[in-house]
Amino acid sequence: MIKQEIQPPIQTPGRPDILTPEAHQLMNGIPLHIMNAGTQEVTRLDFLFDAGTWYEDKHLQAVMTNAMLQEGSQNYSGAQLAEIMDFRGAYIQFLADHHLGGISLIALNKHLPYLLPVVEDLIKNPLFEQAELDTLINRRKQRFLLENKKVKVLCQKRFSTALFGDCHPYAQRVKADDFNTIKREDLVEFYQRCYRSNHCRILATGKTDEKLPAMLEQHFGTADWAGEALLIRDRKIQPSSEKKHHVNQKDAIQSAIRIGRPLVQKDHPDYIGLQILNTILGGYFSSRLMANIREEKGYTYGIGSSIMNLKNAGYWVIATETANEYVDATVREVFLELKTLREEEVSEAELKRVRQYLLGEFIRDFDGPFAQAQSFRAVDDFGLDQRFYDAYYQTLLTITPADLLDLANRYLNEEDFYTVVAGA
Repeated sequence: MIKQEIQPPIQTPGRPDILTPEAHQLMNGIPLHIMNAGTQEVTRLDFLFDAGTWYEDKHLQAVMTNAMLQEGSQNYSGAQLAEIMDFRGAYIQFLADHHLGGISLIALNKHLPYLLPVVEDLIKNPLFEQAELDTLINRRKQRFLLENKKVKVLCQKRFSTALFGDCHPYAQRVKADDFNTIKREDLVEFYQRCYRSNHCRILATGKTDEKLPAMLEQHFGTADWAGEALLIRDRKIQPSSEKKHHVNQKDAIQSAIRIGRPLVQKDHPDYIGLQILNTILGGYFSSRLMANIREEKGYTYGIGSSIMNLKNAGYWVIATETANEYVDATVREVFLELKTLREEEVSEAELKRVRQYLLGEFIRDFDGPFAQAQSFRAVDDFGLDQRFYDAYYQTLLTITPADLLDLANRYLNEEDFYTVVAGA
């Protein structure tokens, strides 16, 4: 009989099985990684190009070029694309970030012979029709104007420019007038420069068909659609000399707060320990920031901290929104929590709780083929390999309160942090 009053023993989860994708190369040099896993006859294909904002010469080039790929090609209109995807039960997504422009397709294996020619045409033969572009620009501009009335958006924009400078591609620099000045020829130039075979890699995930490499070779590997090498761009970070910033938003009933600092990148020896320290500070629901500022003080519905990874930089950020009258008190409590971490060792009980939580999250990160693929990209995009996860698992098991105290004293000093408030 189960004795419900007795807590079952807590088990330390074992290291998850981490798959290594098979590495191939198409005839024209495109790297292809295949992660064959899962039980369902479904494949995800990620076509990843060096086509993010890092490579643009004009604001909006990257995101608008990527968005226009789905608005019509030589053989398929945007409406036809939507109809084909719906008929085949497939899902296609277009996304551009700081460094990559991507097209992702999820489909049943039996439909790939019909869908790959469509994707090939979208990638190789987009039309960038002016009427479609005008509609897209108008739609995106209206969304931009609405978003830029929100204090959290204004706060994040100022925070990013404080960390990186007004001219850096990691700063959120887009202005309303940029939607008026972006032209069709800007997108065509960016497309011809970045969406080339020598700036592409492909990741295939799922219970992949044995014919998949040959199909990808047929549609993407045989023809030479390479371009010139991309220029190596020296993007200098020019952080603000001022540590405190305020963005006035008249009549705002609450304020957004960002407190953060530049940080080491993913390949740094301190990175994994900092991730554990961040979890204690504000990285999960039972974190210190949540317990103090949400549960005890009631200043906000939610507050959290994150370590953000970019290819050429990293930063630590604490984010929340609160009523205007609680802004100063909230900022003060955040810095008190940083001070506590610098002065007092984390208890063994708290470290054990955080360790169990992170081990559970670690296992979840590899639960299923698509999760495995995302975890592969989380290291491959940064020039790392699966050994990063071996180090992560070992650090989780062995890190001590003394290690965390040392990290806090090196990385949580108040004078290193920027404070940005947006509100009335």
